[in-house]
Amino acid sequence: MILKTKKWLFIAFLASSFVTLSSCDDNNDSYKADYLPAIDASDLPKGNRPMAMFEDSESPSKMYDNKDRWFRVNQPMQIIQKGRDSVQISLYSPVGLKDVKIYAKLANYDKRFLMYEFTNVPAFHRSFHQIPLVAAKRDYALENGKTVTIDKIDGFSSGTIEFSVESSDPLFAKFKKIKSNRLVQFSDQYHLNNPSDDPNKYLPMNPVLAKEAIAMIINFSYALSHPMYYDTFINFDRYKKEQAAAAGTDVNGALNWHGNADDAGGVYDYLTKIQIEQAYNTYIDSRTLNMAMVGGGSAKGGGPLASQWESGYVSGHWRGEMSVWSHEYSHHSGYSHSSNLANSGEGGGQQEMMTHFYKYLIYLNDLPFTDPEVLQTWTKTAYLREPYKKPVFKIDPKNPFLIKYKGEGKWN
Repeated sequence: MILKTKKWLFIAFLASSFVTLSSCDDNNDSYKADYLPAIDASDLPKGNRPMAMFEDSESPSKMYDNKDRWFRVNQPMQIIQKGRDSVQISLYSPVGLKDVKIYAKLANYDKRFLMYEFTNVPAFHRSFHQIPLVAAKRDYALENGKTVTIDKIDGFSSGTIEFSVESSDPLFAKFKKIKSNRLVQFSDQYHLNNPSDDPNKYLPMNPVLAKEAIAMIINFSYALSHPMYYDTFINFDRYKKEQAAAAGTDVNGALNWHGNADDAGGVYDYLTKIQIEQAYNTYIDSRTLNMAMVGGGSAKGGGPLASQWESGYVSGHWRGEMSVWSHEYSHHSGYSHSSNLANSGEGGGQQEMMTHFYKYLIYLNDLPFTDPEVLQTWTKTAYLREPYKKPVFKIDPKNPFLIKYKGEGKWN
């Protein structure tokens, strides 16, 4: 019994069960709520069968299973309902999270309540947990500090519970800033369908390289979302003029972003301000991205595909060498070689600007991951095609963002 409380009753037919909820006042000191204990995901019972995704020795077939391994770049902490009574928790990140709270919202109740609290979630962690609502009547904390008591519910159909994640971890704060909603996965269709005359056009990846790809795409998506990048992208004509002024020259090539029409003797199909805004949105929308690896003469991009060489995944992105990836990502986003959104000619386009900007963010330590030690891929020689040294980053003193912002501009 809950003493000295205001009570209300919500009765709805939810997954073949009636649901009763009661709420306690903030000033009701006589009732001591019985919440579920916090969970350390690095120390779960053996029966829970926690796993680390993308273990070095794991079969690549698992990472290529697109029904099981996928995530959205702005939601590396993934919560998926499994069956009527359980959830699958996955963290697609090379660095773990502390103080993770998973909230739930029922269709017939307008407040979120705390379903799980994790003190620690390791890197690339996956585990399964019973939905406590199906086990017994119990208390849950609301966001405002009040308590809600919910009767036992027999089970939940898919989509009945809406999950959301919060955390005080600084890394999670960076995840939350990512605007892009790209769905990332790996696909074996490219290297398995290689033409016989070019067996190195696409190469198979492995979990070691997939972890690097995940770190890179989260960083890259954060960079695309950064207010400094957005300001530069929207005002690319200003950026071009500033570059020219710093070099003491006239503006070289196209004066602003232009589309996929062929250049006719220096006459470009320049985008309007509205079209530039639309172009920016193509980089952060919800389309599917297949990350792959090439071994031939050219990297490839287009449709759902963006790829680069092994060296780009192992060491290039830690040094800020994002020209190739930015180029292929732009093809994936719909731009051809005739547009400066996907080429480095005409005095510099998207791939040159992004490379300078990405390096400046590494210099500011303003990316989710800037330390290659978190993966140490260069040491895993058994999984690599060639030897590598530890990536070492250096900023060019002529970097246009360093010249302009002089160490300022970190996304606080």
